[in-house]
Amino acid sequence: MELLGIAIRNIRRNERRSRLTIITIVIGVAILMNMQGIYRGLTTTVYGHMMAMDTAQVQVENAAYRADARRIPLDKTIADPDAVAASLRALPGVAAVSERVDASFEITNGREGVRVMARGVSQDEARVTDLGRSIVAGRLFAAGEPGLVIGKGMATKLGLKVGDAAWFTALDRHSVRNLGSAPVVGIFEYGFPLLDDYMIYLDIDQARSFLDLGKVATRLVVRGSEPRASAALAKEIGRALAARPDLAVYEWKTFAENLVSTIETRLQLLLSILAVLFSLIIAGIFNTMAMNVRERYREIGTLRAIGIRRSGLEAIFLLEGLVMGVMGCAIAAIPATAVGLWLGVWGIDISGIMPRDIPIPFGSVLHAAYSPVDALRAVAAGTGAALLGSWFPARRAARLPITAAIAAVR
Repeated sequence: MELLGIAIRNIRRNERRSRLTIITIVIGVAILMNMQGIYRGLTTTVYGHMMAMDTAQVQVENAAYRADARRIPLDKTIADPDAVAASLRALPGVAAVSERVDASFEITNGREGVRVMARGVSQDEARVTDLGRSIVAGRLFAAGEPGLVIGKGMATKLGLKVGDAAWFTALDRHSVRNLGSAPVVGIFEYGFPLLDDYMIYLDIDQARSFLDLGKVATRLVVRGSEPRASAALAKEIGRALAARPDLAVYEWKTFAENLVSTIETRLQLLLSILAVLFSLIIAGIFNTMAMNVRERYREIGTLRAIGIRRSGLEAIFLLEGLVMGVMGCAIAAIPATAVGLWLGVWGIDISGIMPRDIPIPFGSVLHAAYSPVDALRAVAAGTGAALLGSWFPARRAARLPITAAIAAVR
């Protein structure tokens, strides 16, 4: 306690310099606390939107499909999908399963056309993704009903509205080009141009008939009861389908590799920025403590002369750094908590600042997502930076010869 008292007195003695050091720690710790929450909120929002709009948590395909996925093949499908889907629904952790048939279509209003991804879906699709909740005009087609649900961007481009007839063409399973038409029964809006502008939905039986596929599916899409447990769910489904070597099971990230890569690159950039920030904090503390050592040569010599050991002297300077680190962390909690509450409850409206064509489903509002671990990590980083910045000056002070320290002129 005596050494701690000496350390606190020394901090008060150099009030201006100590304040600057503490302010530096406050800024660094507050930024670290909130950046963790923002990043977690970003990944939760983006990954959650991707699963809710398109991929769900897990998908099952024909084992040969992925190698030829760019072609969107119709000859590499899942046989007897109803039975497979029924077996998956019986697994713990599975909330819903939907059958899909994906194909490349060209849709037209009679004057201009757009090449799109056509997705034949079962009625379970509304339980697996947010398609049903994203319809802004009209409705979702009933089972077996001939009708299209198109994106708002596509509807605007082609001038289509609910009730209008749309024509479409595609190559069927035998590479024969078929022509069909169906009324637009619904218009959806995800706020994600890659889907809003280039995706159409139709009933799966209508898609099978148009493409001459028979009772097969391109893929089965599975929503789990726990969104964050997609990897574990994929393993469980893989074990359940072990007797079907013709099928392959994938976690959702397989279908969003570019998105995941982009987010991970942003994480590396964020970590680099934080590393630079805390390097500056460490350098600032090092400078402060080095100046303290230089200005207190006589005091150091006196303390050594009256019997304080080198380890005790080193402890005084380390305690000075620790006290400033703790004070900085405590003060940082106030602005960090205020900003965190605002970001967590109200979020940041990014609808007007994000480019519409950016291939990342941010949504309209970005919310931060915090964990108690964030605060612990930030406090550890702040106090660790303070101790690290104090360590070399403390060792230097402890190794000063007594006579040289006493004889030094301030």
